[in-house]
Amino acid sequence: MVHVLSVAALVLSTIAATDKQVEWQADYGKALAATRADDRPLLVVLDVPNDPKSAVGREQLETEQAKLLDAYQLCHVDASTKYGKKVAQAFKAEKFPFTAIIDKTGSVVLCKKSGKITEVEWGETLATHKKGERKTPIYHTKAYREESEGLDNSKTSSTGLFSKDSATKVVSPSYCPSCQRKAQ
Repeated sequence: MVHVLSVAALVLSTIAATDKQVEWQADYGKALAATRADDRPLLVVLDVPNDPKSAVGREQLETEQAKLLDAYQLCHVDASTKYGKKVAQAFKAEKFPFTAIIDKTGSVVLCKKSGKITEVEWGETLATHKKGERKTPIYHTKAYREESEGLDNSKTSSTGLFSKDSATKVVSPSYCPSCQRKAQ
């Protein structure tokens, strides 16, 4: 009898784990605060659920992408409500569905997209931004039109085009005839 109960408990826990419901926050402010506290990026989805042309597919919001969605704080806002219109205005979203991914600090929009998203594009986007980190800038170490041996991010030069030294200026030669006349 104990063996049967343990097997039944194991089966039920397995079913519960595979059918895990994804929890979406309806309040953007709370979701943003949770992102900052939890150190996970924020996935924001704005749509009009009652309009098939302006709604995100349920399969994209629920269990099919659950593994990828676990990396995010989730916020799903109905853009047809008064509150949803304010959130859409803040994102300057005019076409729905609208999705945005905000970095894990809650300060920079890493990616945004208006319109329908294919399953493949949805999966790739979620996988690409799941760490919630901004790309690091590339600092060039060779001056403009200098012989280049490729890019080297490990050191900066006093003549670098985008060097970390803000006092450095690189002047490029101008080949515009009117600029040449003005320079003389």
